[in-house]
Amino acid sequence: MNECKQPLSELLRPQQLGDLTLPQPDIDRLQKMVDNDQLMNMIFYGKPGLGKTSAAQIIMELSNTTTVMINPAALIRDGIKLQQPFERFATTWPPEGRPYKIMLIDEADGLPPLIQKSLRHLIELTYNNCRFLFTVNNIKIIDEALRSRMKEICFDIAPAQRPSVIAHLKTRYEARLSELGSKFDRQRLAELVGIYYPDLRSIANQLEF
Repeated sequence: MNECKQPLSELLRPQQLGDLTLPQPDIDRLQKMVDNDQLMNMIFYGKPGLGKTSAAQIIMELSNTTTVMINPAALIRDGIKLQQPFERFATTWPPEGRPYKIMLIDEADGLPPLIQKSLRHLIELTYNNCRFLFTVNNIKIIDEALRSRMKEICFDIAPAQRPSVIAHLKTRYEARLSELGSKFDRQRLAELVGIYYPDLRSIANQLEF
């Protein structure tokens, strides 16, 4: 698809870890994991539109290894037994020279309880060759024993951190819109970010409108 015909919400997606709307210490820790090939099993959670899936996809791209993205709702819709694709991917070895593969389970709060329980064992069994990334809107739906096996990173920004995160977001949007050759009013951009933050998709949709 020609870039100019893509929705603005896609064009404004984070392109690197530094673009994420996370506190800088969290970004630095994620970058260090990727740089040192020491990725943890992680759950990115928070309200829709905060960049959780974008963050996971950036990590997968930077890790330069075999990756797969699975959406449980799509598998259930297509009548596929959920356990099969998880086990088939996670139990095979990564490419030569890479320490692990990465499986992203997007919207993992759509996993049935029995599958969540089975993943506890799979995550432990395949630690030498696979890492799991979950994106979740409602963390409370995820099995507590499964959560204990993964590092949780909240994308809901604390009030004290919002001013610096919003300032960073405005700067990034201005740079990206200029790069795309889009005309925009900086004051209106600041207003829309202030109104619709933290929902990044809503900000992009309002900007495009």
